[in-house]
Amino acid sequence: MWNKQTDKRGKLSHEVLALFFVCLAITLVLYIFLVICGTAVAENYCWEKNIILDDDQRYHLDVMIFSISLAVSVIFFIILFLTLFGERFAYIGVIIRGVEVLRRGEFGSRLPIEGNNELTALAEAINYLSETEQAVKEKERHLYEEKEELIRTLSHDIRTPLTSIISYTEFFSEKPSCTSEELSTYFSLVRQKAFQIKDLTDILLDGGKREPVFFENARLLIMQIVGEFEERLEEDYSVSSDLSACPDFSGRFDVSELLRLFDNLISNIKKYADPQSPVSLSVRKCEEGIVIFQKNAVKSCEKHTESYRMGLQSIRRIAHNYDGSVTIRQENGTFAITITLSKF
Repeated sequence: MWNKQTDKRGKLSHEVLALFFVCLAITLVLYIFLVICGTAVAENYCWEKNIILDDDQRYHLDVMIFSISLAVSVIFFIILFLTLFGERFAYIGVIIRGVEVLRRGEFGSRLPIEGNNELTALAEAINYLSETEQAVKEKERHLYEEKEELIRTLSHDIRTPLTSIISYTEFFSEKPSCTSEELSTYFSLVRQKAFQIKDLTDILLDGGKREPVFFENARLLIMQIVGEFEERLEEDYSVSSDLSACPDFSGRFDVSELLRLFDNLISNIKKYADPQSPVSLSVRKCEEGIVIFQKNAVKSCEKHTESYRMGLQSIRRIAHNYDGSVTIRQENGTFAITITLSKF
């Protein structure tokens, strides 16, 4: 905005010239006043002392009065001009100090805006530069923090399918013999987890790039993911799921994101849920979008670790991609999480 107002500002040279003529006019009035007063004082003094001056003496007296008045007026002019113009000099000093602050990389300070000339435009330009640089630095810091968070959350999410692969391979090594059907099932699971790791690695390398796909009936996708949720927990937990409040609907979803979301729920359940208590999961459709509610009892004396916090942080990040929210409630040994996905 500052650059649009520059053409409407007065010129500093015009201000200095106007100031010069004002000081000159005041000085001229002072000079005439001093000459008149000096002449009157000299004549009054000669009259009181009965001094009669000839033409030559009067001429030298007048020259002396004019010279003294001129000297006093010149001194007055210089002092007045420098006093009035000193504000501009001081403002130039403020601008110079502001430039030094910018040179040191301190972009939070602002210069005071005074007057309406080129110095004012310069101060506004410096303020604009300071604000712009500060915004750029803030954006860079925000992007860096987002990148670090993405790396942490995706690294955590990669551990879940990797742990599953390690568990399957350990199972093969410990079991003396497997049927072809078992081998086919476990190899299919290992292959699925390997592709999941590949997808997560691709997301990490692409800087969190999403690939949402449109589903004409997204309820079928939710049913499939919830079914897998039950299968992965049913050996150790009593799982109950409810999709009765989720009718058919359409939307755009990133399947890998939804899988990561439920993977983190499963990982937290396996680490911290009490196997003696039931695990419940419900998905319902409402005006706000999709609401996923999961609840379980917590193991006694179980301390939440960094992995727990990272899992929840990953869930929050995925919900944020859908303009959603995450609400967590822990009380009386019960853990409950509500995930809302609004925009899809």
